[in-house]
Amino acid sequence: MKKILFAIALVASLVSCTKDYKDWSAPQTVPQPDAVTFGNGSVSAVGVIDLNKVTDATVKVCNITAPTASNEAYGTAAYTLDFEDAVFDITAEGVISTAALQDYLAKKFTCNPVERTINAAVTMWIGSEDTRVKQTTSATFQLKAIPEAPEIEQAYYLTGSINGWDNANTTYELTNDGSDPYVNPTFTCRIPAPEDGSNIEFKMTPKSCIGTGDWNKCLAAGEKEGTFNYNNVGNNLVITAVEGAKFYNLTFNMLEQTWSYEAVSFSPFVYFIGATDGWTKAEQRLALTDQSGIYTGYIYCADPNGWGNEFKYQRVANSWDNEINFGTFTGGVTGDLAEGGGGNIKATAGEGVYFFTLNLAVNTLNAVRIQNMNLVGDFNGWNAADATQQMTWNATDYCFEISGAAVTANGWKFTANDAWGINLGGAIDNLVADGSNLSAVGTTIKLYPTRKTSDNIYCTVE
Repeated sequence: MKKILFAIALVASLVSCTKDYKDWSAPQTVPQPDAVTFGNGSVSAVGVIDLNKVTDATVKVCNITAPTASNEAYGTAAYTLDFEDAVFDITAEGVISTAALQDYLAKKFTCNPVERTINAAVTMWIGSEDTRVKQTTSATFQLKAIPEAPEIEQAYYLTGSINGWDNANTTYELTNDGSDPYVNPTFTCRIPAPEDGSNIEFKMTPKSCIGTGDWNKCLAAGEKEGTFNYNNVGNNLVITAVEGAKFYNLTFNMLEQTWSYEAVSFSPFVYFIGATDGWTKAEQRLALTDQSGIYTGYIYCADPNGWGNEFKYQRVANSWDNEINFGTFTGGVTGDLAEGGGGNIKATAGEGVYFFTLNLAVNTLNAVRIQNMNLVGDFNGWNAADATQQMTWNATDYCFEISGAAVTANGWKFTANDAWGINLGGAIDNLVADGSNLSAVGTTIKLYPTRKTSDNIYCTVE
């Protein structure tokens, strides 16, 4: 006989569960449910079925007192368990496949191990599998069951060599997107690699145990590589050091009880290539300004050949291996940018210099068109919108320039778009965002912001 006769499609996708964990819920006792009519027989439920405690391939879901069949001469009786959206074969003793019931609960409710109530009925059939005839269907009764799954909390915290095995430390939090963990069981976090290049040993402490000193519910290493156990069964989890790693991305699947890590190492620059230089030179660059993966810088975007003001980034200059294109930015592209053709990124505010912020940690990209670049300082009352001190872009030399500068040794800086949000200071041969005031004096000043010929942003003052 077929294991499952038919099932109407369910909205939620199947969520797999595993038995590689300790029982966590307390035994439940409920009064024996009343029987319902079944022809001249009866059907009754069996109380709450906790699949976390079922070890056999089959499980009893109801008690059946068989009715008298009017067509017994045509074959033996067979029974089905009828839900509103699925029908399953069961035995005359009210026994169903454990896997079939678990899969149904997972599809309909997710694997969240809480008690579920399902309206059900039992149908008696007579005849062979292909020609059988319905005899009678019972009145509706309520089947109560708990899906098989571990108890998953909403957050876990790394406790280990990276934070002195401090059970109260919440620096490194492992979470999903905040949704039901039985719908999205994938939890992630990013941790820094030790500066001495050592391995990291740790366990994952559930939120309910933080600061309690209780290790009994921690996640620990499973017997197979890449697996973990609940309830502190097993040794420490270990991240084996990867040379050059700056961070490790951790991923845990709380239902499959698997985990992995990925080393993250950021190069000092990413290189712009596009229509500006005919897609032949990767000279302009963004610099890594934060070891968490944030790159910033100024790029001149133009379209001299009429191909569209589009571009990409390269991790190694003039190499298309592992290119950074529009599809890379799963976290979003914002500002004066849009999707171009063939995975390109399009500058939408026309020809000019743009200030970019690229975050490879969360894969986001933002750009702001530089409408003007000004000199601001003590000489003009630190007026970031002083039109008399605006610089002009020189597309041949890739620099902003001004020949009537009024700066003094009392301090000055560069600002953009008549505001302080984007500004440069520091040393004239190494200008940085929000840097200290400059003191060099001259009337002709040239600012080279694109790092086309130098790893640094710099200026000349004459």
